[in-house]
Amino acid sequence: MSLARVLTSIALGSALAFAGCRGDRTDEPPRRFFPSLDQQQKWDPQEETTMYADGRVARPPAPGTVPFGWTDSPDDPRRERFLREDPGVYLGVNAAGEYLIEAPIARLVSGAATAGAIEDLVAIGRKQYDIYCLPCHGGTGRGDGIVGKRWSYPLPNFHDAQYRPGGEKGADGYLFHVIRNGVPNAPGQVPALRMPSYAERVSEHEAWAIVLYVRALQRSQAGTLEDVPESERERLRRTRGATPSGAADATNSEGSPS
Repeated sequence: MSLARVLTSIALGSALAFAGCRGDRTDEPPRRFFPSLDQQQKWDPQEETTMYADGRVARPPAPGTVPFGWTDSPDDPRRERFLREDPGVYLGVNAAGEYLIEAPIARLVSGAATAGAIEDLVAIGRKQYDIYCLPCHGGTGRGDGIVGKRWSYPLPNFHDAQYRPGGEKGADGYLFHVIRNGVPNAPGQVPALRMPSYAERVSEHEAWAIVLYVRALQRSQAGTLEDVPESERERLRRTRGATPSGAADATNSEGSPS
């Protein structure tokens, strides 16, 4: 038989063999031309193995591994949040482990701490405060929320001296720590936390925003008309109601406008 006939026979046989695979129904195992691709060794995360000294399949990251998050650009603020390398922003403490006296606003807004950026941050704080803090601490922070009034003990009043800047519990970092970690109960008492942690509900940036809003509440309860922007003062004078006649007379006697 000539070589041409041999090659032709092989080609026809192969064509018929492969054609028979298409549309056939059979109880026989499927034809596997590359079985090594169909059956590969694998491990489940919780399995044991003798391949590693610790017997674990799940491997820890290699030493020095740095997560990149959404992007590998060092200028992307989302990467900085993913890495959480700043103890001031993410723990509320300085290099010595002490609570920050003031919130790290410039680092929170990722740039210059402009008035607009701070206002936006305070607005976020107000929204989160109204959701998570107001039921207990009340709309003005005096601990008189609808839940706080029914508590077994008086809740903190943020207007007390100890919670104001310079007070025993007045550091911004302390308030941040309480929001993120809660307040521990006395040893042996149940539950372990007298105030729960809101770390699963409030991010670090939102916690700082709440701290700034608490400062705004404190300022609002002790402020004067001089603290209001001049453009708003006249409107407030018209809407705050009539001034008692005695005070008005005293003011006019000094030559100042009523």
